[in-house]
Amino acid sequence: MDLLLNADGIHASHDQRRILKGVDISLHRGEILGLIGTNGAGKTTLMDVLSGALRHDSGLITLSGEKYGPDSRDEAQACGVGIIPQNFRLDPAMTVAKAIYRGTFQSDKPHEDLRGPALKLISDVGMDLDPDATVGTLIRAEQTLVEVLRMVAEEAQLVIMDEVAASLPDHDVAALHQVLRMLVNQGRAIIYITHRLDEVRSIAHRIAVLREGKVHKVLEASQTDVDELAFLLLQQKPAGSSRPTEPAGNDEALRVVALSVDDSVRDVTFSVAKGEIFGLLGTHQSGVYHLLETLVGIRQSTSGQVFLHGRQVHIDGPEAALRLKIGYLADDAGNVDATTSIAKGLREDPPDADLEDEISGLRGVIDLVRRMRINTTNIHGTLTTLSGGDRQKVSLAKWMTTGCDVLILSHPSRGIDIGAKDVVYQMLNELRHTGVAIILMSSDLTELVSWCHRIGVVRDGELVTIEANANTNEDVLVYHMLGSAAASGNSNARRLKS
Repeated sequence: MDLLLNADGIHASHDQRRILKGVDISLHRGEILGLIGTNGAGKTTLMDVLSGALRHDSGLITLSGEKYGPDSRDEAQACGVGIIPQNFRLDPAMTVAKAIYRGTFQSDKPHEDLRGPALKLISDVGMDLDPDATVGTLIRAEQTLVEVLRMVAEEAQLVIMDEVAASLPDHDVAALHQVLRMLVNQGRAIIYITHRLDEVRSIAHRIAVLREGKVHKVLEASQTDVDELAFLLLQQKPAGSSRPTEPAGNDEALRVVALSVDDSVRDVTFSVAKGEIFGLLGTHQSGVYHLLETLVGIRQSTSGQVFLHGRQVHIDGPEAALRLKIGYLADDAGNVDATTSIAKGLREDPPDADLEDEISGLRGVIDLVRRMRINTTNIHGTLTTLSGGDRQKVSLAKWMTTGCDVLILSHPSRGIDIGAKDVVYQMLNELRHTGVAIILMSSDLTELVSWCHRIGVVRDGELVTIEANANTNEDVLVYHMLGSAAASGNSNARRLKS
């Protein structure tokens, strides 16, 4: 195979803290290299070096046989290296067509000229996107698909994808994998970062395990399994979770009755008990996001009622939701203010806090950092010094300690490593035992089945079923989520598993 990239003895630092400690890695044209590691292992730092966002301290990188060390993302792109970072941000006013071609020689063309090529590209790769839509109207999963199409349009020879599938439902992951195979068949190479170990086995040729700033081991994907990968990551067997099969109880915390949101959500009724983890599942066009955003005041319902502890409430905005003790962790929680400290990200002290309160608060912060395995040596450093997964942990931990009666979580484990997922599950269980009602939306079917007492499936704006955990499995959930597409044996309906 034709060697495209070779990195030898790469060292790199962030804020005078050494992150990479001698990374050796190689990649051939037509190859997908899976890269896995716990949060803080150095994955994002390595990708920053390869994509020009960070200069490495020492070591040698060659690209197509030439010495490579870009000073910026633009310079890396000019050399044929493209990246989708974990916490990317897009201009909300830009159309999908403009966003796809923004990094190409066609970037200066008006939307009208790019609409046709964008429509053809979307059709060629089998995705469902409107080239005329503005990015700001898309949910996170749809924005991710836009970024994948940008990689196709830019014709990058080395494509780096950092947790691109974290919020994608299984059928979109299958479509993404088709695009990846198309890219490598064109002779391109891909570095694919994910915490989904079953997924990386199904798509990668080789898998590199990054641990404490070094490549610990490189394995042939076809000759390993999820258990071995998990053990290599954690150096121990994951604790896992016990599937909840018992009913959560009858003490109702939240009830939604005949709720409708324009044409997106129609006549949805369900309830969540105190101490219950209630799962929600649906494709990105199913209306499930509109449903959640209505419960936290981001959108307004057009009809129906919401009851909290038996009393009807009107949630006319996010502030009203907070006053009612309804918390919401959104999909883009990893996007943080560059000036916010880790300590403040984990805990907001009241304005009248005295010294004793501050000391107690800092002790709580330190305990959370240790418990959630947040990789930092300075809790007063900014959140931007953390890896993407550790930023997600901070956002999640803050919501889990705010004293909400109802906590709504959208993809809470996005970008979080397998060991930290065990901790998240333990904390959710502790929360529910205090009577908190939890609504958990996730595209990870295994997570929903492992964590939730009941799972509601939204399709075409309607709540088509609520499945008790004891009576369901991933196949049943896929069937309800995709409807006729699953029944007709659509090859995109299931993620490839081996």
